[in-house]
Amino acid sequence: MGFAMQIIHSIFTNLVYYFEDKFMTGVQRMPLYDLGFDIFPTITGFWWLFSDLLIYLMLTFIIGLLVLSLFVSLKTENERPIYAVLGLKRILKTLVVLQTLRILSFSFTLLPGSSSQCLYTPSPSQLSSPLSEFLASPASPLGDSPDWNPPMTWEEIIFRIDPSTGCGDLMFSSHTIFAVLSVMATWDYFPFPGTKGFSTACLVILVPFTLASRKHYSVDVFTSLYVVPVIYELMKLKFPDEDSVLDFEGKYGIRFSQDPDPLCYSVTIRKAKFPIHMDQLPRGFRPSVTSFDIRGGGEDGEGNYKEDSYTTVRTESDSPPSRHLRENIITVRGKDLGGLGV
Repeated sequence: MGFAMQIIHSIFTNLVYYFEDKFMTGVQRMPLYDLGFDIFPTITGFWWLFSDLLIYLMLTFIIGLLVLSLFVSLKTENERPIYAVLGLKRILKTLVVLQTLRILSFSFTLLPGSSSQCLYTPSPSQLSSPLSEFLASPASPLGDSPDWNPPMTWEEIIFRIDPSTGCGDLMFSSHTIFAVLSVMATWDYFPFPGTKGFSTACLVILVPFTLASRKHYSVDVFTSLYVVPVIYELMKLKFPDEDSVLDFEGKYGIRFSQDPDPLCYSVTIRKAKFPIHMDQLPRGFRPSVTSFDIRGGGEDGEGNYKEDSYTTVRTESDSPPSRHLRENIITVRGKDLGGLGV
């Protein structure tokens, strides 16, 4: 549904571009005053594209982290495993709601675009014409920008894909939707200092460049900055991640189990069994073995091995051994009993 929504969203952005060309007067197509435009000077050329490139970078970053989690064991400080499919599902479900609200917002109220291809500049002949010509719709093409290129047929409305040079789809900023959603997902699933810092820095840089390129008004960007976090958190409350043992087995038919070796685990998917790292065990997993007998020793003066210590490590919780305990067990297997802290 998330990917299908991108097609639906594209159709509506083309449709509102068509409406602006057919129904708005010359006066209505004049850009609105924006204080943010007074603060940030207009940029062109490569820097006009920079905000788009930054969005692509942020999306590539979060998707890359999700893909990386398929091959590298990543786990947060609260011992929560990271599941790429659940992260992608969270992003797409939230995006569907946000884009639905965005379509409703820009479809009912047509706003004049402020980007270079949307600007309407009256020609000298229009300025000498009666005011009634500016109040009649559609606006005269004499004032159109050279880059004004609305879809003119239903085929173009349905099949044209142009995420950068449309007009009219302003409220609220799609650039900021993708940026804030990327930041929220990064902070939620990959809350490491480096990842959080990078995504947040990209968002901070994106906002002024979006305004300076005149792709959105300040109100479009500001609205996205609070709507996206609110919708994201509401979606988490209504549809929490299905990442417990019961969720995996009941909804997806995926079963986790513990092998005879107390530190080895596996997952069964469609009768196929695969070994997994303990960091990927879901919430609520109860180990079938709750104690580990660990013996240690060393060679005596005559070269004979002598067992001089013995300890039993027990796990009584419903989850696999903690990271600290696992590190101690590995140390014991290396015959360094001092690492146990006992």
